[in-house]
Amino acid sequence: MRYIYTNMKDSSYKHIFKYTGLFGSVQALNILIGLVRNKVIAMILGPVGVGLISVYNTAATLIQNSTNFGLQMSGVREISQAFDAKDEEATNKYVSLLRSWSLFAALLGFAVCLAMSGVLSMWAFSSFEHTLHFALLSIVVAMAAITGGETAILKATRKLKQLAKTSVAGVFFALVVSVPLFLRWKYDGIIPSLIIIGFIQMVIVMWYSCRYYPLHLMRKWHNLREGKSMITIGTAFVLAGVFGSGAEFAVRAYLSEMSVSLAGLYNAGYMITMTYAGMVFAAMETDYYPFLSAVCGDTVKMNGAVNRQIEVSIMIVAPMLVALMFGLQILIPLLFSGKFLPVIGMTQITVIAMYFRAVNLPVAYIMLAKGDSKSYLMMESVYDVLIVLTIIFGYNNWGLDGTGIALAVTSFVDCMCVLGYCTWKYDLELSERLLKYISVQLVLGLISLAIVNYTAGISYYALGTVMLAISAYVSYRMYKQTVK
Repeated sequence: MRYIYTNMKDSSYKHIFKYTGLFGSVQALNILIGLVRNKVIAMILGPVGVGLISVYNTAATLIQNSTNFGLQMSGVREISQAFDAKDEEATNKYVSLLRSWSLFAALLGFAVCLAMSGVLSMWAFSSFEHTLHFALLSIVVAMAAITGGETAILKATRKLKQLAKTSVAGVFFALVVSVPLFLRWKYDGIIPSLIIIGFIQMVIVMWYSCRYYPLHLMRKWHNLREGKSMITIGTAFVLAGVFGSGAEFAVRAYLSEMSVSLAGLYNAGYMITMTYAGMVFAAMETDYYPFLSAVCGDTVKMNGAVNRQIEVSIMIVAPMLVALMFGLQILIPLLFSGKFLPVIGMTQITVIAMYFRAVNLPVAYIMLAKGDSKSYLMMESVYDVLIVLTIIFGYNNWGLDGTGIALAVTSFVDCMCVLGYCTWKYDLELSERLLKYISVQLVLGLISLAIVNYTAGISYYALGTVMLAISAYVSYRMYKQTVK
């Protein structure tokens, strides 16, 4: 496997660190603002309000992923290849095609959400009481489709600084808008806040994207059909999104059937780990996916890109996960309220899942970059089925902590499946050095999990400090060996 590293230049690592630093800082600011918002929401609305927001957001995402044709992924792939080839005419054509199809997706999403509002209310709450709320979500779904298309344009054309600005602005306005509405109308302010936030985010992204690529839509149907390749590739992404959002909705509906407060607790734990920690991966993906799409035809370059991305992911994420695991006893009451203390055990276990995601996500993007939508759909479907079954099994046997066990176990199984499949189909190779570092950091994470479960008081924090120092030192050694 030596050829992988002989083709890795220090500048490649520096490039990854540069943009990871940029988007990492942005995501950190987003997390900070989001934490303030969630703290206020938790204090004003409690677990029930958090649970309602979770169900509405999951339902909106389900409909959006069902009707957006996978444009946010397939669009990036098509535009980035034309952009990297410096073909301005093709770039402009694909930008127009993406916008036209995004508008169609917005109208379709609006209609589907409106038509299914009663069904969604029954699925989530076993009554038609919330039908109007789900009907109003159709506006959010439509705006999200347009926002997704414009975001794909910025991403594919490497307008990363502008993309970072839109991200910060969107989260900031979400805080400014939602809090007054919740203070004034409590639960009745949830849907209006989602609509206003969606509108503001759409306007901000369009303002940036239209500065570089003025708004232009395909006027004739035969021209619109030129985007068939995007739609064909995106079809499987749509199905994968449906299964993924459907799985999340099914989990939350199952838990809310037990208790809406239980769904709120689960969502809080899921948010802290799979969402907040996952934002680090989102920061990396912003630059990584367009680059991987451009080099995926060369196996050597593809392997180099994947190995570098995993290595940087582990370097950055592993110490953060140890710190998160030990800090949850302080963070949970601080970020939410004392009512959310029962979620600590579940969240600490779920942290282990993030080690596997740090490896899994860069590898899974190979399928997206190559346009192998069928393989991507297959892998996603396996994960979605497993996550629903394991969470139901875990909760029935071990309560809320069992959902954390389910998330960790499913992430491990998914990681092994994706690694095995990509090794077989795309000649993926992970270096021995990388595998060693992954193993060391995972062992440190498992030891940390044991410590948080069997110690308390001074020993808890003393051992936590030691484990954090060791994990940080291992990451530092990795950094010194790659960037000199």
